[in-house]
Amino acid sequence: MPQNKGNPSVANLIQANGGMPLSGRFCFVLQRVNRLISRRLNSVLQSIGITGSQLMILDAIGLDSDLRQKDLAELLGKDHATITANLAPLVRRGLVARNKDCKDRRAQRIGLTPDGVCLLGQARELVAGFETDLGNRVFGEHALGELCRVLNKLS
Repeated sequence: MPQNKGNPSVANLIQANGGMPLSGRFCFVLQRVNRLISRRLNSVLQSIGITGSQLMILDAIGLDSDLRQKDLAELLGKDHATITANLAPLVRRGLVARNKDCKDRRAQRIGLTPDGVCLLGQARELVAGFETDLGNRVFGEHALGELCRVLNKLS
């Protein structure tokens, strides 16, 4: 059966890729695992009404309660629009407060409210359980922390 010249066969793509299918390539695997873990984490966090992206924001603010919104975006490697979109529901729920920066009226400082501190504590407990389960199923007790250290070298 002749091959369609406009559509290379899978075998030709694998051969052009050094003999390894994309599903075995580091970047592809990492991206696929990221999506899977993000979905599972969002499912775990659903019980307290936040997403993984919102948790990253709450956690960053919890570590530095006097961040400017711009600094938060840089810290998390997200654009300003993404931060704004994820902050809005947290502000509406009373978990995060925005205040004008007294030195720069264009900037906003963000901090956790008491309810935000409480919810962050709950979220950290849920994530700890999720990560313990994930780590034990995949690596063993302490290997997940080592994997995080190695992957952080890439960023």
